[in-house]
Amino acid sequence: MNFIVRLAINFLKPESLSLLRFFLVVTVGFGTSVGLSQEGPPEVQSPAAETQPEAAPEPPAEVPQEMSRESTQVTPETPSPSPTPDPDPVSAEPPSSPEATADSSSVSTPEASAGTSPQVYKTVRDEQFTKPVYFESMDNLMPTMDLEYDLTLKKGESLKIGDVVIDDKSFFMALVPVSKFHPKMTAIVDGKEASKPALVFRWPEPLLQKGRIEVISRTGSVLWQHEITEDNRKNWAGKLSQWKRGLEEKGVKTEKLSKSSVFFTQFGIVDAFSNGFKSFKESFRFCLTQSQGRSQSRLCSQRYVLRGGAKETQMTRIKTVAQPRVVLQATAAPLKQTIPVSMETPTNFFAELAGGEIYEFIGIPNKLNLMDLSDTKDPKKLRIVAWGTQPTIEFTILNPDNYSKITKAIGFESTIGDMRKFWEASISADDPKIYLPGQGGGIFAQRFDLARVPQASARPYLDLNTPTGTYIDDVKIYGKKPLNVKVTSLENSIELNAKDPHYFTWYFKATDRGAMNRSYLSMEFQGKAYKAFYELHKGFPRELSLRLSGMIGDVGSIFMGEGAYNHWFEDLFGWTDFWLARQRWGISAKVFKSFTKLKVDDRGGTADITVINADLKYRLVPGLWNRDETLGAMLDYQDITFSRIKASMIGAGAFWARSMPKVFDDIFNIVPMMRYPKWVDMEFIYYPLSLSSKVSLQTNFAMNFHGKVIWTKHLFGEAGFGIKRYAIIENEVQQRALLTTFYGTVGLGLSF
Repeated sequence: MNFIVRLAINFLKPESLSLLRFFLVVTVGFGTSVGLSQEGPPEVQSPAAETQPEAAPEPPAEVPQEMSRESTQVTPETPSPSPTPDPDPVSAEPPSSPEATADSSSVSTPEASAGTSPQVYKTVRDEQFTKPVYFESMDNLMPTMDLEYDLTLKKGESLKIGDVVIDDKSFFMALVPVSKFHPKMTAIVDGKEASKPALVFRWPEPLLQKGRIEVISRTGSVLWQHEITEDNRKNWAGKLSQWKRGLEEKGVKTEKLSKSSVFFTQFGIVDAFSNGFKSFKESFRFCLTQSQGRSQSRLCSQRYVLRGGAKETQMTRIKTVAQPRVVLQATAAPLKQTIPVSMETPTNFFAELAGGEIYEFIGIPNKLNLMDLSDTKDPKKLRIVAWGTQPTIEFTILNPDNYSKITKAIGFESTIGDMRKFWEASISADDPKIYLPGQGGGIFAQRFDLARVPQASARPYLDLNTPTGTYIDDVKIYGKKPLNVKVTSLENSIELNAKDPHYFTWYFKATDRGAMNRSYLSMEFQGKAYKAFYELHKGFPRELSLRLSGMIGDVGSIFMGEGAYNHWFEDLFGWTDFWLARQRWGISAKVFKSFTKLKVDDRGGTADITVINADLKYRLVPGLWNRDETLGAMLDYQDITFSRIKASMIGAGAFWARSMPKVFDDIFNIVPMMRYPKWVDMEFIYYPLSLSSKVSLQTNFAMNFHGKVIWTKHLFGEAGFGIKRYAIIENEVQQRALLTTFYGTVGLGLSF
């Protein structure tokens, strides 16, 4: 085994990568993790206050309302409408799972709803062939999406829109002191925090992920508002998790906590009155709103009043009995129906429940980005894979972000690559549909045509080392298929293994550089024809750039021009060995030429300086330049001409390249012209070997930092800085050249 292979294997050991990444992050500030392969309460109800005639300001017209009286109170000691304190809390966090595969059951990750994905038939997948091709299934989608709603449930006190239910168990809010979250809360929080009132909210999750809480008066004015952001929702979830861990330490079995407890609320504000919430003198309702472009939605509660003084505040619900009604596209509509909706123009929906709650939206359906549909072992279930908008049903994220806590903490997540999050779910074969949240609001149903459902047992699998990108058309991909499946391709070709027809070589068609390329297989199985596909990003193997550099050294400053060329190879003359050939090797060349002269002696003598570099690079992690992070080793030839000294030398070093870390990318994105993908790299080279006996070398090295902003597929801007040291002795004339410089450079380049 040669040196480079041994070096690569050592570098790819987890402990070696972890130590190296930590050292580079601490000492340099560029880079991150290297990817080694290419996402009601027992009843939670608010007590009613004294009945008053109330008119909701939001509906288009007033509705006669019949009022009734309730009499429960909320005080700092007795929460109401408190998610009832449970003797044993329940964890709100579903267990995480490993990445799901196409032929195994999988449990949802924290990004997904808890659930189990369907098991499919036994396939040809094995330890070497693990990457599934996807069945082309867009023809299985019905051309329109439906709006389904039902306001006849519980005499109009419950609205079902799609498969999401709005009622007093799924939608409530409470003002409750922290001490009442659980009987043992006072044992894990100090007295000051325990007495603070918390305003907590629960709503049907698919209807809103972020937006704004508003308190609306009887006249429709906004009395108070608070933003619901991704960060403050994470903070609330973190606080709940912290309290649950504290309860566990006190012997509480958190897995038995009721789903109706505070620990299953989506959002909360501790010490609400210090966050602008006030003892309003008039009745009000809470409204949760969100906007997305011209689309928007709003979910409003019944009315409340606040009573009592600063030390004893009661939030009491005014129970209102309204006539349930639905307004669709500004016209009165039935209380229950399923209706096709436009994919291009907004749907305008308004519903008022019998309890006075209101849900309304102006939204457009999100289309289903279907990647795959196939049967499963259960004849009543089908498996789908898609990306983008996530469904309301249980699903599994197939490619979760696997960043370490340190990487997330310092903001070194990747900013270039395939950012799509793929998810897997099962649907009923008897009623094939899936519900998706709309843009800005609403829930819409996508139905399926099951005239021809691909069979999972016919699915080919690709080699586990199949790349996620390529530089060339006709790239070789190795696959495995069932014997009774015939595969062909009208895009380039398929070559079956003559010794074992299970195996085939697919010459993948990829013609569009700088984009994701999808190539298709034609399949025949049991008299039926299917299409399957795989996707590869095609990158640019070559770069040419011109730069202007300024150098400051111990003998003055000079300006230099620079030309640079970079080239990466897909393989070595058709040889695709994973360790030694495929997407491993690259070459580069640079020429520096001074525009101004540099002082060379005390008598005022000056001279030009010319430097030529040629590099051979090896990636420790295969992938595409400008896309996939890597560490690498390099050999460098350097030729220097300075005054009467000419020296040629060989050096060795390492490089590190990746997308700009998110923490820096966010800063640069403040400037509009920088809001494009950015790539950074660094290298260190030490030159110990002179190629001439007439020249001796002392300490010669170069440390270079370089970044680019990719404005278009072909054009990029670049900048860099670094330190270079030249220490050369010409033995025949005993002349010494010593130059240490700091340089900065800017330029433009082309990828092709």
